[in-house]
Amino acid sequence: MRLSNRWVALRIRRYWPGRNPLRRRSDRLEAAGVAVALILLLFSVWPALAMGQLAYENGLQAERAGPGIRQQVTATLVRDAPDTVGVVGNDNGVAPESRAAAGWVAPSGEQRTGQVNVPAGTKAGASLKVWIDGRGKLTRPPTTHTDTLAGAVTTTLLVIAGAAATLMLGFRSFRWLLDRGRYAAWDASWAEACERWRRLS
Repeated sequence: MRLSNRWVALRIRRYWPGRNPLRRRSDRLEAAGVAVALILLLFSVWPALAMGQLAYENGLQAERAGPGIRQQVTATLVRDAPDTVGVVGNDNGVAPESRAAAGWVAPSGEQRTGQVNVPAGTKAGASLKVWIDGRGKLTRPPTTHTDTLAGAVTTTLLVIAGAAATLMLGFRSFRWLLDRGRYAAWDASWAEACERWRRLS
């Protein structure tokens, strides 16, 4: 903790504007670059919140269930589920699953069929619950509100992290250019000093 506090203090002292006569023009430009990067990072919070809000609204849509949107109906297997062929095994002690054809009635009254996941070896005529959309096609179950909140928060943080990474890369490139100028000025100063010493010797 002390090391991190010392690092922060040193950075603040380095970039804080002052009247130190030893500060070069490149040092002031670097400090200005830090200030601009921090301001842009603060401004990135608004787009991040907007993206998080959009993800939240999409999540609310995915939570919706009911007639014409998403509902659970009873389907009936029309063929036996394979015992081994196409079986998805696992090592968690859970019965393996396979895919088999099942039929259900759409909201319009039309008979529909599709491939569903069932325990391996399930016989034709067995009933199971499936989720369908407003057109009667198989769809995913509605998400939970916890998933919606997690998705919104994750989206917000990812946008901020992306902005921070971009600004960091831009600042490092800017400081690299400043360092090139510093090294060139340092070499020129040394060359001038060497020339003066040669004349005096």
